[in-house]
Amino acid sequence: MKRGSVVGPLVLIAIGFVFLMKNIRPDLPLFNMFMDYWPFLLIAWGVLRLLEILVIYFRGGKLPVSGVSGGEWALVIVLAIVGSSVWGVHRFSRDGFGKIRVGGVEVFGESYDYPVELSNIKASKTARIVIDNPRGNTRVVGADIEEVRVNGRKSVRAMGKDEADKANTQSKVQMSAAGEVVTIYGNQDRADGPRVSTDLEISVPRGASIETRGRYGDVEISDVNGEININSDNAGVRLQNLGGRVRIDTRKSDILRATGVKGDVELKGRGRDIELEDIAGTVLINGAYSGETSLRKLAKGVRFESAVTEFRVERIPGELQLSLSALTGHNLIGPVMVKAKSKDVRFTDVTESINLDIDRGDVELRPGKTTPKIDVKISSGDIELGLPPQSKFTLNATTRRGEITNDFDPRLKEDKENNGGTLAGTLGAGPEIKLSTNRGSLTLVKAIPGEVIAEAPEPKAPKPPKVVVPAAPPRADNQ
Repeated sequence: MKRGSVVGPLVLIAIGFVFLMKNIRPDLPLFNMFMDYWPFLLIAWGVLRLLEILVIYFRGGKLPVSGVSGGEWALVIVLAIVGSSVWGVHRFSRDGFGKIRVGGVEVFGESYDYPVELSNIKASKTARIVIDNPRGNTRVVGADIEEVRVNGRKSVRAMGKDEADKANTQSKVQMSAAGEVVTIYGNQDRADGPRVSTDLEISVPRGASIETRGRYGDVEISDVNGEININSDNAGVRLQNLGGRVRIDTRKSDILRATGVKGDVELKGRGRDIELEDIAGTVLINGAYSGETSLRKLAKGVRFESAVTEFRVERIPGELQLSLSALTGHNLIGPVMVKAKSKDVRFTDVTESINLDIDRGDVELRPGKTTPKIDVKISSGDIELGLPPQSKFTLNATTRRGEITNDFDPRLKEDKENNGGTLAGTLGAGPEIKLSTNRGSLTLVKAIPGEVIAEAPEPKAPKPPKVVVPAAPPRADNQ
């Protein structure tokens, strides 16, 4: 009887695992990981086949004529062709031919730089500036002027100087004015053949509103009081000291950062990190962001919606941080509502009410000096609640499978049932607290108000040990 190989079952397990992760964690960039690391499948395959042959040899069995069968070789060839093609298309769509290197030498073309000559056009103090720069970085600064000034640098990837010069001429930056609207055109698509990228430095009236459109390139805007609209396929966005509403729509981004914004902020699309600080208006975030979201000093309501996490907070005088695996916050004004598929939650110093609905994850709450209304539901995970010793409340805590620890007050009644139990009781006239976990422990402890603040920074970074190797970065590495 021919001996079977373990490679086939392991391949099925790997495929099933990938689809499972895509279902429960749709925010993970599995497709990008496959494009970059698919050769590891061939390496793992070869290692498994080698181990099988070694096991047969040491057991004294008959070695196979070939280590890899003909059908497996055909599958290897198909996998290599598909993997290389997908990677090549992705690399070309991101970098173009000019970024392909062999031995450190760029194969297609050479980069030629040209200055974008300074030009200006008259504009009112409240003009609307439209910037159409498909490829390249855009930097906009508001100033006490009544005109729009443009200069910058242009990079042309071409096979020769003559071809680059022609592309530079074809892609001249242009400006036009129609009433209150001033439009700036990058014109990179007019170049026939070579790849053109233009970095623009733009000065505008401080009261102007800005609209940018692009496919690839970062956007920086500062000291502008009008409305900001940014639409890009791939851009990092950095905003500072703005007086109007901000809307950002990106299909891909490494960072979306805004500080000192007096109007509302709306983010939608896909990307990695988000940093918002000192925002006077409401904040709405809707999309798939796989990095870390940091929110500080937000004066009005915050709403975050993604495929796996949703939360709402009335105000954030302190700080709230969201990563792929955890949500931590300190000094939050409720009501606070969180609904997530898989997330560890830790809140300290929270007023008003707390409502958590988590499928998988541990919850630790230290509300602070006053006890808010609390409702926590977890399918699988531990719950720990710390309240000031003199707190007054009505408690109803249940675990279907897990231990109950009551270090708060013996007057609370504990009833054990099967593998779980309940902890219930009333300590004075106060808010209602409901805690429920299907599989996990329940812990109720006394929290000294002075210690609550000291514990808040703990999720950021424990103090690194004194060793020779460099300390780990303070932020989570699962961004």
